[in-house]
Parts: sequence; C-alpha cells; structure tokens
Amino acid sequence: MSAERTVLVVDDTPAHRYVMASWLRRAGFDVVEAGTGGEALAKASAHVDAVVLDVNLPDVPGREVCSRIKADPATAHVPVLHVSATHVDAAARVAGLEGGADAYLPEPLDRDEFLATISALCRRADAQRGAGRAARRLEALTDALVPLHEARSPEAVTDHAARGACAVLGRPVVSMVVVEAGVVLRSVCAAEGAALVRGRGPTAVVPPTGATSAVFGPDDVPAPWRPLLAEAGVGPSSWFTLWLVDGTGALVGGLAVAVGDEPLSDEEREAAERFAEAATVALANLRTFAEEHRIALALQRAFLPSGLRVRGGVEVAARYAASDARLDVGGDFYDAYDLPDGRVAVVIGDVQGHSLRAATVMAEVRMTLRAYLREGHDAAAALDLLNAALRDDHTEFATVCVCVLDPVTGALELTDAGHLPAFLVRTDGTVVRAKAGSRLLGLPSPDARPTRREDLAPGDVLVLLTDGLVERRDGSLVDALDRLAHVAGQHAGLDPEAMCDRLVAAFDDPGREDDVAVVAVARQSSPDGTLPATSSYVTSAGGSAGV
Repeated sequence: MSAERTVLVVDDTPAHRYVMASWLRRAGFDVVEAGTGGEALAKASAHVDAVVLDVNLPDVPGREVCSRIKADPATAHVPVLHVSATHVDAAARVAGLEGGADAYLPEPLDRDEFLATISALCRRADAQRGAGRAARRLEALTDALVPLHEARSPEAVTDHAARGACAVLGRPVVSMVVVEAGVVLRSVCAAEGAALVRGRGPTAVVPPTGATSAVFGPDDVPAPWRPLLAEAGVGPSSWFTLWLVDGTGALVGGLAVAVGDEPLSDEEREAAERFAEAATVALANLRTFAEEHRIALALQRAFLPSGLRVRGGVEVAARYAASDARLDVGGDFYDAYDLPDGRVAVVIGDVQGHSLRAATVMAEVRMTLRAYLREGHDAAAALDLLNAALRDDHTEFATVCVCVLDPVTGALELTDAGHLPAFLVRTDGTVVRAKAGSRLLGLPSPDARPTRREDLAPGDVLVLLTDGLVERRDGSLVDALDRLAHVAGQHAGLDPEAMCDRLVAAFDDPGREDDVAVVAVARQSSPDGTLPATSSYVTSAGGSAGV
C-alpha cells in the first residue's frame, strides 16, 4: 500500500490505538492519531482517506462523531470503520452501519481482516472520488464548450479555447488560430481567472509530418510562444500539443497544455482532445457563418435600390446595416424617386420576418408602391391599394411611411401605416415628430388614412427609420425615440449623409439584433437663396451602403 494513503485512528485506549497504528504503518499507510471524539473531529479532513473510529469515546460518542463527519460536505466522502470491544452484537453493528459507518469490526481485531477492510474502503473512496472528479470535469467541460461554440470571431475562439481548457484541466494553456495566410492568433491562459496574454504573428507552429499531436520539451518550446509565456508568468515546462485541421486537411489552429512534472492523465488528454475538436468545429462554423452572412447581405442589398436619384434641390441619403446576429435576410426597405407631378416620394418600411420570403415580399411591396405612386395616386390611396394586393397574395404584415415632398415650396405630405414617426430636424435644433398613423398593411383598414402636412425649409432634415435602429429587447422604445430626437437635434444643420452617419453611430451597440434602415432628406438652396431648377438631378452617394 502506498504511503499516499492517510488513515485517522481514533481510540481512547493508547494500547489499542498503538496496535492499529502499527499495523497500518507497516502496511504502508500514513497514520494520524486521536484519543477523543473532539480531537477526531478537529483532525478529520478531506485529505484523510479513511477513519478507524472506536464506538466508545470519553467525550463525544463514536456514533455522533461518525454522523458529524458524514454531515460535513468536506468529509462526507471519507469512509468510517467502527471498531468496538463492547458493542459487538448484531444490533450494535446494525445501529453503527445505519448511523453512517461504512464498515464495523468487533474487537479483538484480526490484523489481516482489519487491513483488508481498510484497503477496500480506500479503494471504494478512490472510485467515488474519481467518479466525482469525472462528473465535475464533465460539467466544467460542458460549461466551457458553450461559449466556444457561440464565438463569433477568430479572436473569441482563441480566447475561449484558452480560458476553457485552462479552467477544466487546471493547467496553463496556449491556444492558436490560423485566421488566414500570414495571420496567426495566440492566447495564453496561465491559470483559471487569470488575464489572457494575447499575441499575433505571421507564422504558424506546424506539426511534425503526419502527426496530429506532439510534446515539446522545456528547451524546445516554439519561439512564437516564449514571449507570451514569459509575460503570463508561466515557467519552463513541457507542452502536450494538439493541432486543429479542418475537413480539407488545412491547418486552422492548435492547443497546447503544460505538462510539467505531472503527465496528463487519460481523462485530461481526452478533455484536451475534446477542446481541440470543439475549436475546430467552432472555426468551421465561423467560416460558414461569415460566408452565409456575406451572401445574405449581398442578397438584401440586391433587393434595395442601388442608388437614390431624385430631382435637383433635394438631397437624399440612406444607410442600411444588416444585423451581425442574424444570417437570414430581413424585410427592411427604403426608396426615393421622382413623381410625374414634379414632387419627390421618399419611402421607408419593414416587412414582418427575417427570411428569403420576407425579403421577396419586401421587394414586391417596394416596387408595387412605387408603381401606384407614379400612377398618380396620393399616398393614402396608394397604401390602400397596396394593402389590398398584400392581403390577396401574402400573409405577411408590413409597416410603411410615405413622404411626398414638393422641392420648390417645401410642402411635405406624410402618411404612414403602422410605422414609427418621422423626425423633422429644424436648423435651430428643434425636432418635430411627424406621424399620421393608420393600420399596418396586411390588416383590414376600413377608415381613411390621414395625411399630415408640414413644411421642410432649406437646411431642415427629414429623418425616417426602421425600428431596428432604436428598439432593444431590454429597453423602452419610447425612451429610445426620445434619445434619437435628442441626438438628431444636437446635429441640426448637418447634411443628410452626415446625419445618417451620426444616428447610426449613436445607436451602434451589441444589443442590436435587427437590421437597420435610415433615410435622411433635405432641400438645398442655391447661393442666391433660390432652389435649383427642378429639371436637374442630384444623385445621393448614400445608397445602400453598409456601416
């Protein structure tokens, strides 16, 4: 028996205690002795492998000592062997076992039976501790893998792999991710909870030919790791290293675990391999996510106008930003175009849902509304006709705001179907919320849709937006609209391009989960104070640019 086993021997008779301690020491155990129940409770700890406990003690009865050892979470796993020279009948043994003891031997003891019982109790305790460690490690592994799979950038994968593996294995870890040719990210986690040390280099540490793992000795630590390990305070060590290879066989990263004087157990090696596999999957998912997000964004922009070209004297700018949290295509849209009567229509809207279907319905709504307005219908009539068409052909709902502007007089007519208010930002910083609300599209609308009339003076800016700019899951929409009015007022006098940029920047935060569309409109005066001729045109550079 290895001297790593420690047994606490509790007996108020020195001679009995001496005999049991001698047997145990000769068998290879470490022994701690106690002569009273109080002393036994003081010396019992999680580091004790077994307790030999006399039933008759002068201060605290042995059965109570056993109960208190088992009631303490720190020592509940420690096996207790009751011994007694007086309580030897079946009833006493049953009472002792039911009181929490793991075994019961009457005195006088047989040496071989006594040592075999202690050894069996230690083996069982080892198995229980091993199962507990495995369960705790599995739980920690599960907790650590969740943020790794949720990572949305190569930097996050590198960091979560280092932190998670270090927390589970209790050893320093170096994680590596190959972003692209010539760009390798590295993170070192020296201990659970310690600050990460990050590095970036041009060259990956490559595995030996045909190998997926290797061990670097203390003198063979790869050069790119050395300054990071020194900064993290990690001393000389050997490193068990696993390389991450994707489905095409390309090297995408690696994971190195400090070995030191204590080699990795089979469980630790398996946990390290799980992290390497998870990091490989996370990187593959990340690349897939990035590609699908790029395709979704390109598709979204294909459904939006490529440029906003309207009559001279009117400047229109727009910004569209896809949500980083979603892969699917949204239903936000905007538009601006000339009408046959010389006025300019500016439109913004949002079709319910995030899907390719929502995007196709959005494109249909945008073009159908354009056709009705250019056919000569006023905004209210156009929205009614559009509502009828939408209800006949689709199940989706949509919100739309239509603004019709006379470039010469500045007369502005606004009609909306369930959309957010428009904001008129005057040159003096005053902000007017303009709304003429009616039911959103997709619902019966028996009442006439009202029209609100305003004047847009030269230098004033009309701002239209979709709710993705301001709405947050954990915030108040009313408060957000108040904040938008405040920000817009602070930037009164800016041109539409700058106004769009300021508003998008003011609400650019991690809580945004929806697409954003913002449109700003202004009338521009000529140097002599007159408007340019309505036959000339101004092309906005804002278009569908992302941010």
